[in-house]
Amino acid sequence: MAKRKILSLLAMLLTVALLGSACSNAGDDAEAVAEDAVPTADTAAADLRSGFTALLGEHVYLAALATGSALRGDTAGFNAWAAALNGPTDSNSADIVAAVRSAYGDEVGDAFDGLWRSEDHINAFVAYTQAAAEDDTAGKDAAVARLTSYAKTFGETMNQVNDNLPAAAVEEGIVAHATTLIAVIDAQKAGNQSAVYNNLRRAYHHMDEFAATLAGATVAKFPDEFEGNPTDAASDLRAGMTSLLQEHVLLAASATGAALGGRQSQFDAAAFSLNGPAASNTADLVGAIGSVYGSEVGTAFDGLWRSEGHIPGFVAYTQAVAADDDAAKDEAVADLVAYAKTFGETMNQVNENLPAAAVEEAITGHATTLIAVIDAQKAKDAAGAATALREAAHHMSGTANVLAEATIRKFPEKF
Repeated sequence: MAKRKILSLLAMLLTVALLGSACSNAGDDAEAVAEDAVPTADTAAADLRSGFTALLGEHVYLAALATGSALRGDTAGFNAWAAALNGPTDSNSADIVAAVRSAYGDEVGDAFDGLWRSEDHINAFVAYTQAAAEDDTAGKDAAVARLTSYAKTFGETMNQVNDNLPAAAVEEGIVAHATTLIAVIDAQKAGNQSAVYNNLRRAYHHMDEFAATLAGATVAKFPDEFEGNPTDAASDLRAGMTSLLQEHVLLAASATGAALGGRQSQFDAAAFSLNGPAASNTADLVGAIGSVYGSEVGTAFDGLWRSEGHIPGFVAYTQAVAADDDAAKDEAVADLVAYAKTFGETMNQVNENLPAAAVEEAITGHATTLIAVIDAQKAKDAAGAATALREAAHHMSGTANVLAEATIRKFPEKF
């Protein structure tokens, strides 16, 4: 069961509390068999998929934050995001390596560390960014060639480690990763913020597919170590909610950072990608809820998620911070706290498997961690903002797990 600890952030006590009642009556063998037959996303395989989903998506977003900072001449920002992305410890790369090591062992973990951090991966994106900044076409082409070569090496190496990962398919996935992230960098260089966020969302969600592939192949290689199916409908739901809820935090922080930095066009684009009426993170979340709970609940959730106490509450807090208005900050916090209570009560009415107090606590945690990001952004503490953002994003993995499991329990026939 040590494999279930692949990401400590996913070992949420809240999930244990929710599942406790479901297991309390499994006293005899017949009841235990019946309990086992109930679909669930609380398995080692689903943990693995959700964990890879969160980390690979974060990899893309941190890379884009680093390149964006570099292209606008923000050296402190670039250094902070680069450290959060690829530092030796307490970084996205360190966590990805730890996840692979946990599943495959130390020898493969060490080899993967060298492969992931090789000069032709993250450093090649840096080289492309530097060449783009200088309008150096030859330099850009050289960086693309390095990334293309890396994709082939990565595919061949991963196939050697796990023959359930076809080399050509993995290579294609890494090429797509490079292509989508390069599109973000090109848009950043052009100052086209709408294109930046459209491409960033595409690059981010491309990694959802790669996470599913990697998790599926890993479970196929080690079936005795990972109970459950990483690609069944229950795991799909959990991974999808993980991706969308994490993206909600990342886009919100991008919008507040742009606002506090006086970058209006970036704020507008980030805010639209976060909460626009269509083709946005909120629209996708509403669509995910509606697809399971039905259109009536989906419409109600839309109104709840977009209510004045939620995203506008964070905007109000950001505006108050910018103006050094403590009274307005307190009012915004009060609105967010009230929203957490309303959200918890409403979700409990929709699904009795979601305890109102537990949901309220989760949303309060969301508000608290995102406020910490905004405070660091206001203080121009780039390293603090990067650390706080990773904490806020990872908090949503637990929330996604709880929401997915409660949904599966309410609609077991759909999973």
